[in-house]
Amino acid sequence: MQDKKTLITIIVLLAICLPAAIAGTYRSFTRETEGPTIVDDNPNHDLIYNNKAYFYYNDELLATYDCLGCKQTTTIIDDTGYHTNYFKEGTYALPAVLNPNIALINQNGVDYVYSILIGRTISNFAALKDYHVEHTSPVLIARNDEGKWGVVGITNDAFVPLVSYDYEYISLPAHIIDGKLDTSKFIALRDNYWYILNNDGTSSSDAARAEIVDFNTNYYVVYDNAYHIYDYDGQEYLASVTKSGVYAAGEYIMILDNASTLQVYQNCNSAPLQNIPLPAYTSMYFNQTDAGIEIIIDGNLYQTIELG
Repeated sequence: MQDKKTLITIIVLLAICLPAAIAGTYRSFTRETEGPTIVDDNPNHDLIYNNKAYFYYNDELLATYDCLGCKQTTTIIDDTGYHTNYFKEGTYALPAVLNPNIALINQNGVDYVYSILIGRTISNFAALKDYHVEHTSPVLIARNDEGKWGVVGITNDAFVPLVSYDYEYISLPAHIIDGKLDTSKFIALRDNYWYILNNDGTSSSDAARAEIVDFNTNYYVVYDNAYHIYDYDGQEYLASVTKSGVYAAGEYIMILDNASTLQVYQNCNSAPLQNIPLPAYTSMYFNQTDAGIEIIIDGNLYQTIELG
């Protein structure tokens, strides 16, 4: 009888203590896997505070990084020495935290990619370039320590090389689609040859000796003290037309003449579809929308070109 009472007592004690022990072990394991608690002692949620970087995403503190000599990464635009039709109206500031795992920080003049998941920097660049406008895909133009430019894609885990660091210059023409910069193709210069690159680094057209400044599916535009329009077989078009500027917008070529008239072509072997007089202006770009191609002059919608 005594043995039976002892057995019952043991069973009761196990029923009480075992769940508590399991729960305690689970809580301990959970704390270890979640990592240490991040203390948010940054009153204004600044990126840099007390020699430490604070990485916020959607107003949630994801990580901190002890960081002497740190500041926010700033991007550059080096297109002014060329004739690319690049986007000049950008006001969008590239955030320090690009997604829940990838952040940018500049430490002592060097731009670093910081992995929030790993808790350390994973790569660095001499410079980063964007046009202060949202992109159609998450990419950045980057320069390495040897002064060569390439293109990197931003994933949830890392910066992925898309275009190798082989070029003296890489740019994006101002192909704006619903307010975002098209990042599917790039203009690049290497060893005095100009290329139109896909965003995987390949090129579906021959290199050009003259500076490529714009392009679309059917034509590309070069500048050698004057503008010229070619198809991808090397045939020149509209050579006798006066051109003070030439732009590609979707499948259309826009020629600005000396009288501030915009001539709109789809087939450069045919007459222009429209001739649009323009006012005096400081800046102009085109935004492709479902309704047509918007002409944006000095930051304001001037006219929508409705083309079938």
